[in-house]
Amino acid sequence: MPIVEDNEWVVAESCSVFDLEKEGVSSKWLESKWMNVAEDMALIPENNVRVVEEDGVVRIEVSVYLMECMRGF
Repeated sequence: MPIVEDNEWVVAESCSVFDLEKEGVSSKWLESKWMNVAEDMALIPENNVRVVEEDGVVRIEVSVYLMECMRGF
């Protein structure tokens, strides 16, 4: 699997920290959920999922490879 470049990431999910806390979950839980998706698609989770937290918003970004797998390409 090639190394993912910065322009090869897409936003898979975005939530406010407030909404996550209201639901009783954390950004780590959300990251873990997407890591499991990557693993289920036979991809290395650490290379295909990343978390970006900015201005009270948590963004889960996934590699284009993972997104293509999810779309069935």
